[in-house]
Amino acid sequence: MGQRSIIIANGEITNYSWHRSLIREDDFIVCADGGARHALAMGIVPHVVLGDFDSLSPSMKADLLKTNCRVESFPAEKDATDTELALKWCLKQNPQEIIILGALGTRFDHSLASIFLLALVPVGIPARLVNEQNEIFLVRDHMPIEGSPGEYVSVLPLTPGAFGVFTKGLKYILHDEALDFGTTRGVANELVKEKASLEIKEGWALVIKAWDSPR
Repeated sequence: MGQRSIIIANGEITNYSWHRSLIREDDFIVCADGGARHALAMGIVPHVVLGDFDSLSPSMKADLLKTNCRVESFPAEKDATDTELALKWCLKQNPQEIIILGALGTRFDHSLASIFLLALVPVGIPARLVNEQNEIFLVRDHMPIEGSPGEYVSVLPLTPGAFGVFTKGLKYILHDEALDFGTTRGVANELVKEKASLEIKEGWALVIKAWDSPR
């Protein structure tokens, strides 16, 4: 198993110091096109930058080429977003974990597509999208949930239903229950312990840890 991979996309990042605090010195940093400007703003030279470079200035690309950063260019007209290309690149490295930053923002189509990219990550590799107010995971079987009591945890089925749903450590307990796609029953549950868990016997669900204000 390789090292932890951090993907930095070209979405919204406002608090650079907070995002920088998530990144360890031994993390492998892959930027999706304009995500490189976020990395540089955090004082990080990424290991790899890839994309069609429609959102990165020529001067910034030239600066990256002067470093040991690996730069891979793709055509503007392609069948995948730059974030998908970055994720697939990381998966080939057999990472121990994947964290995606800067994948959420005002372009809801890109935000939703980036969330759905979690479906490409094999079971057994922890993966999440993170910003200052949300952490988003995809659950297909079992997932530990850690945090502070009172934090929101929403469970949203992605398949026609999530069946055999069990929770522990949450305010509203589910015991072998079904969550139907399109319903809101799983929204805004709460942690009552620092360690909780979710189990799904059949189906897929998004788990979203959410905060009312930026952390």
